Amino acid sequence: MNQIELLQQLHNLNGSELFYKRYQEAKVDSARFDRFLKSLDKEDILRKHYIVPELPETMPPAMRDEYFFSDTDIGIVLQKHNCYTPEFRHFHTYFEAFYVFEGIARHEVAGQKKILRMGDFCIIPPGTPHTISVQDRSIVIVMILSSEVIENVFKNPTYYKNNPLSEFFLRNIRYSGDNNYLMFHTGNDQELRDLILQMMLESINKYQEYDAILYSLFAIFFAKLIRYYESTIETPDKNRPNAELAYDIIAFIQENHNDISLEDVAQKFNYSLEYTSRYIKKNTGKTFMELLTDSRMKHAVSLLKSTNLSVSQIAFQIGYENTENFIRVFRKKYNTTPTAYRKSNAETHLL
Repeated sequence: MNQIELLQQLHNLNGSELFYKRYQEAKVDSARFDRFLKSLDKEDILRKHYIVPELPETMPPAMRDEYFFSDTDIGIVLQKHNCYTPEFRHFHTYFEAFYVFEGIARHEVAGQKKILRMGDFCIIPPGTPHTISVQDRSIVIVMILSSEVIENVFKNPTYYKNNPLSEFFLRNIRYSGDNNYLMFHTGNDQELRDLILQMMLESINKYQEYDAILYSLFAIFFAKLIRYYESTIETPDKNRPNAELAYDIIAFIQENHNDISLEDVAQKFNYSLEYTSRYIKKNTGKTFMELLTDSRMKHAVSLLKSTNLSVSQIAFQIGYENTENFIRVFRKKYNTTPTAYRKSNAETHLL
């Protein structure tokens, strides 16, 4: 399977999703729903592991490792979360992370209900009750991680660093008893989206040495999360109004980076210019200009990789009227020119 085929598969409804779609459609009318439930073949439902909250025998007491890990030595599984699934409270004996690839998902954990949007990445440790629901054709990718994998990776000095992600994993390797979670807000980051797809392809295709490549991509993905999005981390213990406002500000900058100023941000969120500047620095660790430059450069990299636009066209598209200024900023950040970067990336894909 290649990436185009994988994307097509993600957008198509599988047999389970078609069942859950019928379930949701029937549920809008009580008489119709009653007929639907009576028509079900319970043995078939159990054999296919469908979840029907109205049928207690289909509700597992816990989602266990052995349900997913056919190869316990790998301990990493990536799969699409079924669309139209009913909401039900459950917990796992493994770490579960889910990434909203497209659309939205409903989630409840630690007594907090929220709508997750594209780019949101949430990690739930073992033993934490929660609900996750995809009520339409949104695409949510689930990453199932055994505690052994987490322990092997994050207790390895090569990967372990004193950061919130490592601390979260190591604190929760065994059931902590806390209703805990860790959330990153990554927006439309194409680099992370591509890493998710690459991990899925390795997990599906299982070509030679796929396990080594899967572990490497896994480590890169989490390193990128910390590098670019540590400032967006949300936990139950974090000041939620500040965390959400910082995320909204970052998202606003990313969505409008081709034509935005600090004055625009201040006006959008109804703060003074001075307060907005101080707030951004305090709650993201970066200045407005640093956040703006980061967003523009990430978009530039994506355009260099995926389009044939000229350097001057890319400069204009991401908000630089002066091409030379764009080239200077790009060189300072990546230690190479946009043209050299594009050529190097093209050669890498040809190898």
